[in-house]
Amino acid sequence: MIHPALFSRYLLLWPLCLLLVQCSSEPDNVTTSEDGAQMLLIESGEFPMGGRPEDVEGLDGKNYINYVSEGPVHQVKISGFYLDKFETTNALYRRFIESGDRTADHPDQPDNLDHQQQYADKHLLGDNQPAVGLNWFDAYAYCKWAGKRLPTEAEWEYAARGAGVYRKYPWGNDEPDAEGIWRANYRPKEGAARDGKRYSSDVGSFPDGISAFGIMDMAGNAEEWVQDWLDFGYYNKTEGALDPQGPASGGNKVIKGGSYGSDKYHVRIATRLYGAPHVKTELQGFRCAMDIDG
Repeated sequence: MIHPALFSRYLLLWPLCLLLVQCSSEPDNVTTSEDGAQMLLIESGEFPMGGRPEDVEGLDGKNYINYVSEGPVHQVKISGFYLDKFETTNALYRRFIESGDRTADHPDQPDNLDHQQQYADKHLLGDNQPAVGLNWFDAYAYCKWAGKRLPTEAEWEYAARGAGVYRKYPWGNDEPDAEGIWRANYRPKEGAARDGKRYSSDVGSFPDGISAFGIMDMAGNAEEWVQDWLDFGYYNKTEGALDPQGPASGGNKVIKGGSYGSDKYHVRIATRLYGAPHVKTELQGFRCAMDIDG
């Protein structure tokens, strides 16, 4: 039997206990996926997708077709989804490799491909650095293995830019090193390591570069594979579209975000890099998305 004095104290403390329990649980906009990665809710909305010509003024034009394909800026509607807060790390990716599970492979993956990282030297293999040296098939298989999927290009760009407002970079329109504040791991014109990072950095190392939805490292660090095939004229076909999925087929997959080796033009949200889905380099990594209904 509980002593009356102890019972009275229990009644006084009970509301505080409830408050502590509520405070210790994850916020409504945060979830943890099967691989243990933190994911943030990207609420549904509409945003201006694409890039403006004035954002690449001063560029030498050697990759002109890339920048033409960024336009026109057009309104796109996105349904809500979850997105990894950070790029997939080496530690997480190693768990996938160690599992030996090949059931998540894409049906079109060539038989001679495995999921081992390539071209990633010792400077790129820290546990909390983004997993790179990976192709699109690797990224696809990991996300499926983890109960997730790759984001579409539109979802990725929406998570980086936010609803309603045009931003050149995830943090806004200031340059990545404006006023001496480093917002991304990239390669400035004055020198590769002027930001203190010659190679990729641990994910989340540049908090001033956070996106409107709270996603980290969407500019620089590692380039990120997305779901879509590349079509240079695709943006002319998607004004007002809801959840565009990209072309049904193609030769190259879209890559977003730029890397530690990119200049300021190539870490813009609108930049559309691309690569054959079977090719691996030391620059490409990924992050995963997940539908709200799981």
